[in-house]
Amino acid sequence: MLKAHNFYRSEQNVSNLIWNDTSATYAKNWSRGCVFQHSGGSLGENLASGYANASASIDAWGLEREHYNYDKPGFSEKTGHFTQLVWSNTTSVGCGRTECGGKNGTPGWYVVCEYWPEGNVVGTGDDKNIYFKENVKEQTKGKAGDTVESGVSKTSGSAGWKGGRGEGRDGMVAGFMGGLAVVVAGLMF
Repeated sequence: MLKAHNFYRSEQNVSNLIWNDTSATYAKNWSRGCVFQHSGGSLGENLASGYANASASIDAWGLEREHYNYDKPGFSEKTGHFTQLVWSNTTSVGCGRTECGGKNGTPGWYVVCEYWPEGNVVGTGDDKNIYFKENVKEQTKGKAGDTVESGVSKTSGSAGWKGGRGEGRDGMVAGFMGGLAVVVAGLMF
């Protein structure tokens, strides 16, 4: 999962994340409940369920970059996973996953990733998007549709985000563009 995160960060010219075992344990424990909602913790958090494997979830978050408007940076439900994934001030990640198989209405693999420091921080005053301007860099390598390694599956999935302080941090679950998940060769979990 770390490799998939760092693939997208490298394409945005952002430093690699390091793995955080404490965050991973927290994420794994939260995923075991198979309840598709945010934990309410103090870290940035991305959620996904219904994908073929954990890395496909991360690819789904990374592919949100196709919808990010670098000319008008800011938070959007369509790109909230992506902006947390590549937030330049974030230095570590820990993820957990559980095969829920429909338990509590959560299909397939339930993936939870925790980020420190959290991203998607919304500013105050006249420039609410100042932190997005500073922390979400334009893609410098590859092209928008590139994924970690391979092709497309028709497995459906959904994803949720939580991030930032103030207006951006509301614990909402945003639906992912339905029906598209990416199968990542060699990174099956």
